Amino acid sequence: MRTLAICLPALVATVAWLGQAADADKPKAKPAARALSKPSVSPDGNLLPNGNFDAGKITPGHWQTVDGLSSFWVKDADAKRGRVLLFDSDVLQSQAYDWWLKIDDGASPLKAPRKIPTTPPKYDTLAGLDGVWFWSHPIPIKKGKPYWLTLDVKGPEILVWLVGYPEKPSVSFGADAGAVQQYFSKRRGKAQPNKRGRKAFIHKYVWRGQLKAGGANQWRTYSRRKKPFHPTKYTPKVKWVRVLLYPFWPPGKYFVDNVRLVEYDPKTHGQPTASR
Repeated sequence: MRTLAICLPALVATVAWLGQAADADKPKAKPAARALSKPSVSPDGNLLPNGNFDAGKITPGHWQTVDGLSSFWVKDADAKRGRVLLFDSDVLQSQAYDWWLKIDDGASPLKAPRKIPTTPPKYDTLAGLDGVWFWSHPIPIKKGKPYWLTLDVKGPEILVWLVGYPEKPSVSFGADAGAVQQYFSKRRGKAQPNKRGRKAFIHKYVWRGQLKAGGANQWRTYSRRKKPFHPTKYTPKVKWVRVLLYPFWPPGKYFVDNVRLVEYDPKTHGQPTASR
């Protein structure tokens, strides 16, 4: 089984095969053309592997790792629902950054530190600054195709983004989080000197579409109603997308389950209205 006022972060404000001739005396074969991977479609049509978060060991497969401080992979109170994601945005940014550096270096989320208590007005928390970003692994898409995104949310409202890339993006921890990457570079002594006109961080995405979800203290399913996503409508070079789950304000706990990305079908999802 398995849609604010403080400070919105600027987060979102992120195999070539060469043929060879068997005989060394013969001319070398030309490199094979680079081919786009075919979408991995689950039996229910979901293009996003493990969208119900049931598969994994310490962290759900096909998604970034949980950190054990602001993001968790837990069993829902309803045993029939299985495992879900739990987010806590009431975490000090300073503590999160310090722990994220260790996560990026390979630390286990099972070794996460105990959360430091926060105090009002809590503008120094992830809720007031970065938010708690959580990314899926890249999903190959088809040019010209619209897509339909749904998910189950319990708790305050979150933002959900479908983010498009022309090249397969990195899945390293925080790869699309500019402020976090700058912090990592500074802590590791790899920060570049500031120069006029130099961009501190360059995002790799070229398209993004947004869905608002949540706002109820019970599980509900959310979509953009009759507004499918069109990753290649104005950005035809997009070949990959990632789903970004983004809880932020107010500080607190958010639950997510059953994230589904499918090709849009007007007979099933309704006739579309203008969207991107």
